[in-house]
Amino acid sequence: METVRPYDARDFRPLDAARANALRDAAGLLVRSGARPAPAPAEEDVRTVRSLDALLAQSARAARHSSGTIRAYASLIGDGYGPGSNAGRWAARIERSASDLDEFVARTGALRLCDREAPSEVRWGDVLAHVAARCGSLGVCTFEVTDRTRAPFRLRRELAGRALFQLVRNAVEATPRKGLVRIRADEVHAGGMRAAHVRISDTGPGMGSPDSMDGLWKPFVTGKQGHAGLGLAYVATCLAVLGGVCGVRSDRTGTTMHMIILEEGELSW
Repeated sequence: METVRPYDARDFRPLDAARANALRDAAGLLVRSGARPAPAPAEEDVRTVRSLDALLAQSARAARHSSGTIRAYASLIGDGYGPGSNAGRWAARIERSASDLDEFVARTGALRLCDREAPSEVRWGDVLAHVAARCGSLGVCTFEVTDRTRAPFRLRRELAGRALFQLVRNAVEATPRKGLVRIRADEVHAGGMRAAHVRISDTGPGMGSPDSMDGLWKPFVTGKQGHAGLGLAYVATCLAVLGGVCGVRSDRTGTTMHMIILEEGELSW
């Protein structure tokens, strides 16, 4: 397996050497778990996710989706990813239909990076149970939630919960009727720092060959008909902001998505 570049000062916020080393160790933990770590998000992909966050937030505040919003969105994704990409096809579709844009905003309007959210003490079991309850209406499946962390964690709960929600929603959508989705958090240490290793497993058909999985973390890459392909790009961006790494293990028996998130400690934001 190829070496994965850890998140560092070239990404979204400066990291001291200790946290950079911890993230490097966390990527190693993913590999030992059988997962393929996601590449560090490219700067242009992060700009796309952030720009979409701002655009959707503006649209939600206005309580309407104008033709100007549609054109701005189409221009954003067309310029960045070209007319032959899924982005270009999606832009053309929503330009033709305001109802398609309404549906898109309804599905992804919760995308917020929560940059100013202050860390707080939370229990991972509460976060896992809350997300499972929110996703329970999305499909007919059973949830198995396990929290093996030993004490509360200090982290940005809203941002971590939104990243987790994207992965659990994907698992529910991939799981056959009456199937099982497992969500589990374990306490681990990476580079001497306390961290949570969260796994979300489904019993779906898998995501394809390992060589194709790196591209899944980029915006507008999806095998789902009618979807924009932004969920995993959002997760990768959130994990870089939170101080964590993500990865995937997939075969014909199902897919397990991984997140390792470092505790915030006494960092000030």
